[in-house]
Amino acid sequence: MLELAPVAFVLVFAAIIGLIGWLLVRTVRRNRAPRNPAVGHDLARLAAERGWHYTPRDDEFLRRFDGYPFGRGGQLRPALDLVTGTHRGREFACFQFAPPRSLSPGEGSAEIGYTRVVAVTLPAPVPTLVLSPARSAPRWTRRYTTGDDAFDRTFAVGTEDEPFADHVLTEPVRRWLLANPPAGALRLGGPSLVAWNADTGGFAASMVEPAVAHLSDLLDQIPPDALR
Repeated sequence: MLELAPVAFVLVFAAIIGLIGWLLVRTVRRNRAPRNPAVGHDLARLAAERGWHYTPRDDEFLRRFDGYPFGRGGQLRPALDLVTGTHRGREFACFQFAPPRSLSPGEGSAEIGYTRVVAVTLPAPVPTLVLSPARSAPRWTRRYTTGDDAFDRTFAVGTEDEPFADHVLTEPVRRWLLANPPAGALRLGGPSLVAWNADTGGFAASMVEPAVAHLSDLLDQIPPDALR
């Protein structure tokens, strides 16, 4: 039995190394091919039909965004499957990107998580207001409350400008958001209203126009002078 111990140790060690290697290969493959090629084809066709523009990859586009969830200046990350255009008189962009994330100690490689983003251009730059589902909101977005119990139980709001938040989150806007909740989080800030949620590979070209329309509908609810 003692003679078999070194052999068993080698076999177990080899199995562990093999498992680690398999996990690394799987991660690399997923990270290299995060998108379904058919999605890009469908987005390009949609853009052509609507008079929009489709770009498979743009390495500079995210420079126009700053702060959560993009990091500083988009952290030089590419925008993937980028669709830009005008809808209901507002310029918009829809794209996929990988948000910045920190590796755990000793973690040398990690599967990239992708996020789908829809952004609509505002008439003028505004202060930052982040609205997230309360169940998954970052801790720092829990400092502001509207006093509306139903709304505050459903959403967490993060802002450094409470008068601006008061001006935006009027009763009609709160009612509308409760009746039409976003799929993920929203951020008013700078020159854009941005919505984002995890992209698990199920995004389809048919989702672009409804997603942009949802943001346009929300902007139609907000008092116009709050966005000037």
